[in-house]
Amino acid sequence: MGNSTPRNRLQELMSELVTDSSVSLYVQNLLHRAPLLIQFRHDIEHCFLSKRTQEFSLIFRIASFLWLALYIAILLGAWLNFDYIFSDTGYVIWQSAFLVTGILLIAMNICAYIDKSHDFIHHHIVAPAATLVLYQLLVGIIAYRDGYANIHASYNIILTMIVAIFSLRLLWQKSAAVISCSALMAYATIFINDWTIPTLQSLHAFVLMAVVLLSISFFVERRERLGFINEVLVAVKSAELHKINSYLSTIAREDALSGLANRRAFDDCLANEWERARREEQPLSLLFIDIDHFKLYNDTYGHAAGDDCLRQIGHAMKKALLRPADSVARYGGEEFVVLLPSTDAQGAEEVAERIIRAIDVLAIPHKRSLVAFHVTASIGICSIVAHERHSISGFVENADAALYKAKTAGRHCFKHYQPPQTHTGFNFHHR
Repeated sequence: MGNSTPRNRLQELMSELVTDSSVSLYVQNLLHRAPLLIQFRHDIEHCFLSKRTQEFSLIFRIASFLWLALYIAILLGAWLNFDYIFSDTGYVIWQSAFLVTGILLIAMNICAYIDKSHDFIHHHIVAPAATLVLYQLLVGIIAYRDGYANIHASYNIILTMIVAIFSLRLLWQKSAAVISCSALMAYATIFINDWTIPTLQSLHAFVLMAVVLLSISFFVERRERLGFINEVLVAVKSAELHKINSYLSTIAREDALSGLANRRAFDDCLANEWERARREEQPLSLLFIDIDHFKLYNDTYGHAAGDDCLRQIGHAMKKALLRPADSVARYGGEEFVVLLPSTDAQGAEEVAERIIRAIDVLAIPHKRSLVAFHVTASIGICSIVAHERHSISGFVENADAALYKAKTAGRHCFKHYQPPQTHTGFNFHHR
């Protein structure tokens, strides 16, 4: 995951969150309490920080360009109105501030086009760079005696840092560290150079800037954290709803007793395979299966034993199918159907033989069976290459007719559908 983009990493972390059953309760409790200082547990905090890194990556390119444009505008304004700053050696602090800031902005614009660098820059470069720039700006407004101009400069620094903090997606703790470090460095510079600073100028340069920046940074981040946990809650609820819908879809298409596909799922599968077989002119076979004398089995052993018998038989039939495309479904009661795409009559006969053997191997006792001492099955087979003159309902009815033929032949066997002698083809109903 270390080589993934911020967007992919955020998606991976969010996916892990929504699968955690404890997240929903944690987020709801946090929203209910809504404390002034909002701190997330480790996994949610990690996801929140990844979101801010992604936001930084998305705006970094345009933000770095706008910052460079703003810098050029300020540089030109200073050059036109205060040209002495650039020529007088007494203003070396401002000169170095312009130089350092320009170098950093050019480097940022280059790195903005290197996507792999964004994560490293956001976590390790942005805060030190902002600290250095702010330090030089603070020193610049306290190093000279023009208090009126310097007070206005402090207002501009406040506005500039507000834009910087939010465009660079700094946390309020990191913003506090930036302000504190730059202020301490500035005070150290004052002490070393034995400068005297008017009280009002000092208050504007340090106290006002710190209070305004930290207040705005803290409360905006708090609002963003509340918004983020609402996003997490929505994602969790959406995942839960998707899971419920998937479960409902599954049980709507699955027979609860046998675990096989139910009649509805079989009808959909048959319609799809029918159209495919007709389009590709491929054979299609259907096996209609009935458990012999199952009513007598239920009457003798009870319905619980009957349910267990159906489960065992359903599992045995599923194992008897060797191709993924073949499907078995419980059609109703003790009746099952097996659909065999791209299978002719001979292939269907082989599958029918395997199913009969698989049921015989179970050797489920059935002392009232009129066929054998164990549970057996009868199978009707219908195979066809579908054409426009055929219908799905006719296909199923003919397989059922073949099943009836197997029952009348003594059960525990399979029979193919044979069209009436008066017809030249299958007795399929027209659409």
